[in-house]
Parts: sequence; C-alpha cells; structure tokens
Amino acid sequence: MSADVTLPAETARLARRRTATFGLSWRILGLVIVAVMTAEVAIFLPSIARFRLVYLEQLIESGTLAALALDATPDNMVTEQVKGSLLAHARVEAVVLLEPNKPKRALMNIEPRPEMQGFNLKDRGALGLILDALEAMARDGSHLIRVGGESVRLPGAMVWIVLDEQPMRAAMYGYTSRILILSIIVALFTASLLYLTLRWLVVRPLQDLSAAMVAFRRAPEEGVSERAPVRRNDEIGVVDHEFQILQRELRASLRQKSRLAEVGAATNKINHDLRNMLSTARLLSDRLARSEDERTRALAPTILNTIDRAARLASDAIEYVREKPSPRLAEVDLADLVDEVGVALQEQCEDKDPNVLRSWLNEIGDRGIARCDRDLLYRVFINLGRNAFEAGATSVTIRARRSAGSLLIEVADNGPGIPAAVIGQLFRPFTTGGRQGGTGLGLAIARDLVRLHGGDIALIASNERGTVFGFNLPTA
Repeated sequence: MSADVTLPAETARLARRRTATFGLSWRILGLVIVAVMTAEVAIFLPSIARFRLVYLEQLIESGTLAALALDATPDNMVTEQVKGSLLAHARVEAVVLLEPNKPKRALMNIEPRPEMQGFNLKDRGALGLILDALEAMARDGSHLIRVGGESVRLPGAMVWIVLDEQPMRAAMYGYTSRILILSIIVALFTASLLYLTLRWLVVRPLQDLSAAMVAFRRAPEEGVSERAPVRRNDEIGVVDHEFQILQRELRASLRQKSRLAEVGAATNKINHDLRNMLSTARLLSDRLARSEDERTRALAPTILNTIDRAARLASDAIEYVREKPSPRLAEVDLADLVDEVGVALQEQCEDKDPNVLRSWLNEIGDRGIARCDRDLLYRVFINLGRNAFEAGATSVTIRARRSAGSLLIEVADNGPGIPAAVIGQLFRPFTTGGRQGGTGLGLAIARDLVRLHGGDIALIASNERGTVFGFNLPTA
C-alpha cells in the first residue's frame, strides 16, 4: 500500500519540478536576445554612419542651391537679408562653391576658421565614417564643423559648408532611438518565437525524457516509467526510442539477475545439506562396489560418476553466484602454476578412466611471469583443462607470448571442437558446449576470474582438429 502512495507522490513532485524549472528554456531565450541585439549593434554602426553621411550630403545639396542663387544677380552679390534667408533654408552657416573655370561663389554668416574640425566626405572610408558618427554622438552642445563634398547637380565641383553639429546630433539621437525600439521589438519577437519553437520541439521532449530517466533510476526493475513511444524521426526521437529499448533490455537483465541472485541464495542454503547427502550416497556406493554380487558391482561406477557430477554442479553453481573476490595481485610464475594444475587434472582423469592416456604440455617456459592472483588463476586453468578433457581431448598444450604490454595465454587441445550452434553463447551460464555431463559454468566462471584481473578471455579457434582459448594478463 505504501508503494501505491509513494509512486504518485514522486511523480507529482517530478511534474512540479519540471513545470517550475525552465533553466534551459530561459537560457535559450536570453542567448537569442543577446544574439539578436549583438546583430542589431553590428547593423547599427554602419547604419548611423550612413545616416550622418546622407544628412551631410543633403546639406551639401541645399548649400549648392543657395550658392547658385548668386548667379541670378548681376554682380554675384545679395543683401544680408537674402543671404540669411538662403542659408537658413539650406540649414548651414556658410557655403563655398568651387567650380572649375568659374569664379568662387560664397554665402557666409560665419567665416571658416582653421581651428574648425573639417571633414572631406570624398576621403572618408567606411571605418572613418563610423568613427566620425560615434564621435559626433559623444559630443555635447554646439559644435561648428567644416564639411566638403561633391554636388550631384554640379559634377566636378567642390562644395564646402559650415554647420552647427547640434541639430544633426539630435537627428542622430532620434534615429538611434527608433532603431533601438525596433531592435527590441525584433529581438523579443524573434526570441519568443524561437523560445516557443525550441520549447515545443526540444526542451519539453528533453524534460519528459529526463523525468523518465529519473523515474527509471529510482525504480529500474518496475514498469511504472513506461511511456508511449514518441512519433518523431529526428535525433530526439531516436534518443527516446533507443532509451526505451535500453529500459526494456536493462529491466529484463535486472530481473534475470535478481532471479539468479535468489537462486544463488537458495543454492547456498541447500548446498551444505546436499553435500552431506551426496557424501552419504558415495559411502553407500563404495559398499556396493565391494558387494559380492557382480551386477551390483557393475552399477557402482555409474552411481559414483552421477554423484560426482551432482556435487560438481552444486559447487560450480554456488561459486558462480557468489560475490567475486578482489584479486590479490603478486608476481606469479605461470610455468610452475601450470605444472601444478596439470598434476591435479591428470589425477582426476585417472580416477575416472585410468585406461585413457592424457597429456598436459607446459610450453610457457621462462616468459610466463605475470601479475595476478595465483589462486584465482589456478581455477581458470582447472576449468579450461577439465572442459577440454571432458569434451574428449587427450592432449592440452599451454603457451604464452607477450603482446602490447600484456601476456597472452593460449590453451589448445586436440578435442573434437565446439559445435557451431553453441559458439555464440559459449560463455553464458549453463551452456555445456555439447558435451555430456558438464555443468555449463566452467567457462563463465573462468571469464569472470580473468576479468577481475583486467583482462578477457575469448575463443580463438575451434574445428575438428581441436580448440584454442586465449586470455590476457598484465605483465609483471
């Protein structure tokens, strides 16, 4: 009942956190606004320079028209009242028109002075115009400047005007404010549109996926985090699809391991009693072997072999599910270890069938110094050798060679080979490799023990001439 209450509460908490937290969304919104405003600033600089240039060119044109009014008079002279009216309409303080092969024409309320800041629009590049515009906006109050340029009406003529920069600066400020308002509107509209689009296409699916990951992490073996598949073919759809496949596979694997752990715990409990029962059965079998009845004596070896297989199955099962020990690494002479394993295996084989001659060939020599746990590696060689002899091999050869900073061990036999049908699942528990009487745990245990040393074991070759396994160990 408590689980039924906890899970909805947890789901609600995750939903509230997902609704209240928009970290990625707000960051995207902020980044878009910054990006748009940065682009607007980059556009504004040449725009304000262009605005100032056009403003000055218009003043040059109006000043040119004012100077051409002098041509209507007989002596190129006008009264002070007319001059003031012409300059006021032209919005300049002075204008000088220099035309080839013609006399200079000038209208001036203020005489040009050398200390006045001068600009020749013909000589100013794009960067110079931008700097001039920024400098003009940075000044305050009245400021007289001289500006020269060509008139569109009089090609080849040079026109110089004197003007107060303050009205132009006010116009530039007005243009800047309009650009700023427009930029803010464009930035907010673009950012909002992109924010909603990304939130719908990216952020919300990612939030759903992250919530599913959290729920799966909290209860990986339960099915409460199952979701309907996302109908998307893009990258997020692929990630969501693969995550759901991973969920199902991992959940199945966890359930299987849980069942194996339960089986291991149960096997551990009954292992002691099973051993006692098998010991009693072996004692009774020994008595049967000494029976005066010939038929009873003939059944004794079969009973003994059956009891031995049952005892080995119980031992291998409990060894496989038991927690793997941490290896105690030391420098080990593998040649000496392999000799010891060979003696033990040959004694076991003679007890089972003394009529078959089996050879254990140690070809490691002086190259077999490895850093490993001697007891764990002893069990690896025992399992590999026992599997080979039980599969029908009469000769097992152990070789060693160095490769890429590690020691590669090869265990080769002359048995009938491994059936092709079981090669793909050879290292899975309870896979017997086709031989009768095997527990199917020897190779699985050997692989776990080798991996504890940081190496791995693999099938190198298997055919009708024999089988070769190989595993690597760190060198001393």
